Amino acid sequence: MEDSIYLDYAATTPVHPNVLKAMLPFFTEHFGNSSSSTHQHGWYTKGAIKRARKQVAKAINCEESEIIFTSGATEGINQGIKGIFNLYHKKGNHIIVSKTEHKAVIDTIKSLEKEGADITYLDVNSEGIITKKSFESAIKPTTILAAVMWVNNETGVIQNVKELSEIAFKNNVPFLCDGTQAVGKVEIDMQDNKIGVLPISAHKFYGPKGIGALYIRRKSPRITLESLITGGNQENRLRAGTLNTPSIVGLGEAIEIAITNLESNTKILQEIKAQFKTLFIQFNAKFNEAESNTSQHVLNVCIPSIKANNLLKLTRKISYSLGSACTSETLDPSHVLTAMGQSKEEAFSSFRLSFSPAITQKEINMALNSFSVAITSLLD
Repeated sequence: MEDSIYLDYAATTPVHPNVLKAMLPFFTEHFGNSSSSTHQHGWYTKGAIKRARKQVAKAINCEESEIIFTSGATEGINQGIKGIFNLYHKKGNHIIVSKTEHKAVIDTIKSLEKEGADITYLDVNSEGIITKKSFESAIKPTTILAAVMWVNNETGVIQNVKELSEIAFKNNVPFLCDGTQAVGKVEIDMQDNKIGVLPISAHKFYGPKGIGALYIRRKSPRITLESLITGGNQENRLRAGTLNTPSIVGLGEAIEIAITNLESNTKILQEIKAQFKTLFIQFNAKFNEAESNTSQHVLNVCIPSIKANNLLKLTRKISYSLGSACTSETLDPSHVLTAMGQSKEEAFSSFRLSFSPAITQKEINMALNSFSVAITSLLD
């Protein structure tokens, strides 16, 4: 893929060299099963997993006992949503979910309708923000779960999850927050909010694919879940199966690097994003974001007079998205953008760029030139 430029870092990221270096010994030299408690091979890998759990806990400021390892955010989302519904359904059956959530959340919650779930799909304003008033008014005596993501994967809009989770807590409602796009992009302090469940995926912050972590709050409020997978006592009996030591080690290393470099990376991303905004403004672009509360790693652009799919055809050397990577193969307009009040035409004229601090200025210049030429051609 020589001369190609990757601008789809919200979809996935490459493994950081230091992460790969940390992982490699656990494929060959340190290959023991962490559940093998009678010999040093098992002890060593168990120690490595303990260290990774400590790295995750430190990164989001929680207890190590509040972290379990999963295959990724989608599994964690399923475990959180289904676990809360199954264990809390005697209290009620009402679930609140934002209309702009990732499909992993929306589809999982929608699947509970056949089991009697009463679902409120919460509106957002034109900037994609959930207001305090709308969230409070949606809560019922029968509400047993509220689900609001931290950073939107299509627009980068940051929700005030501290405020919303505190409202949920005051009403005794467990709060699930999809943290997939938040790690390494915003400061995460679990002592400063009332989020009950927070799933994350390593491949969104330069770790390996197929591994994630799930935060489950133990107090104020205490969240109780059940295992989706049975057949063993791993992860405090919350996830059976042999632990994926190399990937867990990689996740721990990746999250430590991401948090260490959060401030400096944010400044770099801000500068990169500004360059692309400057170009697109020349073509009367609109930006699908919250003006003062959007992550710097995502830029969602609407150029009303062109179709984004046509632009994609003229910029084949640039890898970017027309929406979420998980829904980009569908022919429907983005549910996130339509929830923000965009027409179908506006949604089909929108595309997402997502950035990395590792992008070079040469790559930026090449991408800017390619977009400029392509857009000019489509407008002629």
